[in-house]
Amino acid sequence: MNYKKSRLTAALLYILHFLLIVIIFLPLVFALTSSFRPLSDLYRYVSPLSWKTFIPVNATLDAYVAIFTEGGYGQALLNSLGIAAVTVILGIVFNGMAGYVFAKYEFRGKKFLFLLVMLSYMVPFELLSINLYDLILKLNWVDTYKALIIPCIANGMIIFLFRQYYLSFPDQLLEAARIDGMGHIGIFFKVVLPNSRAICISAGLVLFINQWESFLWPVLVTRSKDMYTVQLALSNFSTQYTKNWDQIFAGSVIAFLLPVAIIMPLQKFFTAGLTSSGIKE
Repeated sequence: MNYKKSRLTAALLYILHFLLIVIIFLPLVFALTSSFRPLSDLYRYVSPLSWKTFIPVNATLDAYVAIFTEGGYGQALLNSLGIAAVTVILGIVFNGMAGYVFAKYEFRGKKFLFLLVMLSYMVPFELLSINLYDLILKLNWVDTYKALIIPCIANGMIIFLFRQYYLSFPDQLLEAARIDGMGHIGIFFKVVLPNSRAICISAGLVLFINQWESFLWPVLVTRSKDMYTVQLALSNFSTQYTKNWDQIFAGSVIAFLLPVAIIMPLQKFFTAGLTSSGIKE
């Protein structure tokens, strides 16, 4: 009786999981197939639902061609990739150094400073954006890559992850490096950072996604279309009177698949980095 009951429970769980997968992925499939439809056919097969709803009948690449030839999407992709790459590199270095100092060094005011770091992550960005924009304005950085990159390098959560990881970093390696005559900077770059691959990948992915999905900050500090990021370019496909939904779907598919293509091969490192950064005291 218990065996039959467990099999019934397992079957119900499988059905529930299948339904959840369908609910999650059907909108994604619709967006993907809609990106290959002519604008006139976009909602022709929505009601009633049929196989034509999810398989384009008159497939075309017009939307993809339009976003690159007319919408400036190619430049936006390059901007987002470049901004995200520089942010990741600098973010790993500076946040990693901060986390290492908080984990391995003792100094006056350490706990208070770490509390400020954590509070900085808890404060909503919208609360800081106006004051931060005023600073960018005074520095004459509006519509520059510096404005899009530098304010996004420091991240309280990333510092916290590095700090938690380095709490368990072997002190013997650090002592051996000091005996060999290495200084603080040399130890970090030649000993600590090369042995922190998992947490570096985890931190890098978080920084990359934050930059890739950023919308509010680029809206505030960019003026010209040449500086647009992916999210701004997507919003630009809508005009005052019309919405080019085929182009929006095409751009959204690319904006979704690129991060997925980067994250999937690094997933095991991402998981390992997060699990190795558990709270340790």
